[in-house]
Amino acid sequence: MNNQMLTAIFSVAGTRNGYDEVQAEFSPFRDFKVKWTRSYKWIAFEVSDYLSDAPENVIESLAISIFRRIRDEGHDDPMSYSDAVCDWITSDDFVRTKQPVFVRRFRGLSLSTIGDHRDLADAYGRLVEMGLVERDPDIYLGWAAGSNSRSVGRASVLMKVVAISQLLDRDDISDDVFDFCLYTQVAHVGMGFNRRGDRRGAEYDALLSKYPNRAEMECALRRMNMHI
Repeated sequence: MNNQMLTAIFSVAGTRNGYDEVQAEFSPFRDFKVKWTRSYKWIAFEVSDYLSDAPENVIESLAISIFRRIRDEGHDDPMSYSDAVCDWITSDDFVRTKQPVFVRRFRGLSLSTIGDHRDLADAYGRLVEMGLVERDPDIYLGWAAGSNSRSVGRASVLMKVVAISQLLDRDDISDDVFDFCLYTQVAHVGMGFNRRGDRRGAEYDALLSKYPNRAEMECALRRMNMHI
């Protein structure tokens, strides 16, 4: 799909919502997102190019969802996508074709699980053996460099990518603490894409509590001046 077709689809939804002029183009964002700028009768969209090969019905459904969100701005309702959009972006084909693009765009993300002192694949294997996670052949594990953050890592649920801070690539950290750090991010991915945009803090907290001696692990992180 090209920008002309994208604009045509968004224009149909825009006209129904009172806009006289609608523009839309695909943009190479790292993350899956849609941005817009607007005035009273004019609106322009930048749509993640991860959707450039999506079927027309998926784009049409996305446009309807976005305009609904714009219409409801100021409300507390979370952003949600239709089943058509969610089914397409959570498909196995989407992850396998878009994940490599996401990894290339993720500045500072390693191309290997092997660090100077630790191998993320080893830690992931231990989590599987403990029964805390099910092995997912599509998950990507890498080291995140060049950040001043004291967070143990970041995760993209949609792209199934886990980036662990290189600050943890040390041999003076116990396996238990290191594995917990990886688990905190893998657990995010395991929860799956948040289709309705609702808050899932309690669900995530329950998953973390499955890790043995969680409180002790978190104390160790605080002593290292790091956090989840």
